[in-house]
Amino acid sequence: MLLVPISSPAIIAGCIGASSAVLANMLSFIMIDKINARVSENERISYLWWGTEVRKRFKQLYPGNRLVLLLDSSVVLMVLSFVLVIRYWAFG
Repeated sequence: MLLVPISSPAIIAGCIGASSAVLANMLSFIMIDKINARVSENERISYLWWGTEVRKRFKQLYPGNRLVLLLDSSVVLMVLSFVLVIRYWAFG
C-alpha cells in the first residue's frame, strides 16, 4: 500500500476549508430561518432540501443584510482552500 505524506500547509488549508464549509452551512440555515419567518406557510424553504434559491430569496427579502456577503466570502474561502489542498497535497 502506497501512503502519500500530507504536508502541513495541506492540513491547514483542509482545516480552513472545512471550517468555512461549516460556516457557509450555518449561515444558510440562519438565512432560511429568516426567510421562513417572513413568508407564508406554502412558500417556506425546507432545512433539509434547499439550493441556491436561498441566497436569491434572502436578498429579495432583506436587501441590506450582510449575511449574503458572509456566505459568499465563506464559499470563496472554501473553494480557495480546496485548490490549496490539491496544490500542496498532490503537487507538493
